[in-house]
Amino acid sequence: MNAERLHALCLSLQKEINQIDIYQKLQQAEQFLQQIVNQPQQPQPQQKLSNMLTQLHNELSDSQSDAFSPAWRQALEEIGGEKLLGIALSERIREIIERNQITPSAAHQEIQQIQQSFEQFKSGIDNTVNGLKTLNIGYEKLEPGECEVGVVIPRKAVNNHLNEFGKELQELNFIFGTFSELASGNRENYKIKSISSCDLGIYLAAIPPVAACIAHAAEKIIDIYKKLIEIRKHKAELKILGLKEKEMQGITDHSNKIMKERIGKLTVEIVNNYYVGNDDNRKNELSNAIKISLNKIANRIDQGFNIEVRAEPEEKPDEETGEGDHQDKNQAFIRKVIEASETLRFLKLDGERILGLPEKTETKSGSKK
Repeated sequence: MNAERLHALCLSLQKEINQIDIYQKLQQAEQFLQQIVNQPQQPQPQQKLSNMLTQLHNELSDSQSDAFSPAWRQALEEIGGEKLLGIALSERIREIIERNQITPSAAHQEIQQIQQSFEQFKSGIDNTVNGLKTLNIGYEKLEPGECEVGVVIPRKAVNNHLNEFGKELQELNFIFGTFSELASGNRENYKIKSISSCDLGIYLAAIPPVAACIAHAAEKIIDIYKKLIEIRKHKAELKILGLKEKEMQGITDHSNKIMKERIGKLTVEIVNNYYVGNDDNRKNELSNAIKISLNKIANRIDQGFNIEVRAEPEEKPDEETGEGDHQDKNQAFIRKVIEASETLRFLKLDGERILGLPEKTETKSGSKK
């Protein structure tokens, strides 16, 4: 993650921490538990603790950080904040309280540890924001009506080599170019917004209909792939038990068959929903290209790639400009992006790849291109 993206992430976290006042509420929880330990027969501290935790649970359950993009969720985990915010923190506190109902002193110690960890995390966020501001480093943000497509490429997928990374960028250009022509009528020349280097992340500007089309495709492919994760896990277990790849070929074939069948249906769905042209021959050609692009996406998700799509809602249109209809259409696409982005998450993958879908089209003569 580059400095501008880190700055934007920390600003968002700082805003969430301050709005919910997490630090203050953790301090209060610690103080109420200490009172319960010192005065176990007094009901007032228990009631105050219960009321405060109910409020905190409600606020944490609606945390913005839980709706972060996959790349931001990964960054949050890398900086140690995944278990200190949102639903994860709420569940940690609830579990501690329920487990230690008859031993409040033990609950007090565990909540105190969380409070200390959170204090260090909050201090790190505040210091990072202040430092980046002092150094005049800006932060990335989407303007109203702006959309962004991001791809995080695992270094091992390109062997950390420049030439293989370059080839992968060409593949991504084909994939996204196909969706662009389908949804806008033109092969968009994607503008690079930023590049990050922890994993190899590249982030591109996209117009709303194209972003919606890509988000739709990624969301559906990930949903299909989730059904194959258990198969992948079992295959890994069988390998540990000594089975060779050829003995497990049936598992691989079954996984590819499932994905192939679903992609066939998804291709029809996407083309019918997003094609803006009126040339049936070109529509058929694009259908084939979309199918190959979906195969490429599925294969890359199987390798640990991640695709994310973000959008910022447009401001209320000015009716006097006559652009209301256009903005309404864009806003509909943006809503689709936002809805889909909430389901795009990094998948925890065990074992080796299980997909090997074709990535080239076949001509009538049988040759591939």
